[in-house]
Amino acid sequence: MPGLFNNCLNGFFHPFTDVIEDLKQSGFTVHDFQTAGRAGSVVNAQRMANQFAEISPDPRPFIMIVYSKGLPDTLELLLRHSELSSAIAAVVSVAGAANGSPIADDLFEFYSGWLAGLPLPGCDSGTGDEIRDLRRDVRLQWWQRHRAAITVPIFSIVATPRADRVSPMLKNIYSKLAAIDPRNDGLLLWYDAVVSRGYVLGYVNLDHIAVAVPATQIPGFSFLFSDDVSRPALIKGAIEVVAETLDTLP
Repeated sequence: MPGLFNNCLNGFFHPFTDVIEDLKQSGFTVHDFQTAGRAGSVVNAQRMANQFAEISPDPRPFIMIVYSKGLPDTLELLLRHSELSSAIAAVVSVAGAANGSPIADDLFEFYSGWLAGLPLPGCDSGTGDEIRDLRRDVRLQWWQRHRAAITVPIFSIVATPRADRVSPMLKNIYSKLAAIDPRNDGLLLWYDAVVSRGYVLGYVNLDHIAVAVPATQIPGFSFLFSDDVSRPALIKGAIEVVAETLDTLP
């Protein structure tokens, strides 16, 4: 499950393309869900539900790997289409915006008024909901109202890079968030990527983009990103631990 702007700019920020290829070669059955990079979570939840309906019946439940805003979108799916909960064994949130971000708080008014309608190659114009869904007050209110309805286990991988591991593209935002807490990934504070009453798989020394997006798919701009990590190994490790943990649950 991709995140914000995933189909914009010719898919430059579509996550885990290297992971998907590696998993398929390793024998996994993989579905790459397509969402709108500039749509709100309610819209994307319906898009995902439609895609689930098109998948051939399979007795094996999904382990959903979700990135960034893909977490709020997936949570909305579980809330509005609870019948799918039996088809999803677990959600693995990678730098997921569980509790939103102060960056979304600061940008919401400006984005909604000026940037939402700005044309971007590959994606439709936004409405502002895509950033509103990432505000901290919106996310925290969502948890207060709906946490009890989410029964699928959620596992978090939190990105907390050292300052020298932050991609040049994110350094300014990282520094801004560091005034609140230096343990941030350039877009999220560490505790905003942790799901309440969920499981923490671990903390990785990577920023918000490097943890999911290969620099090789951004030709000509790879110098703006730090990318020396084996994402396939990270996700395979997560799947293994999740599968073992699920075996111990009632």
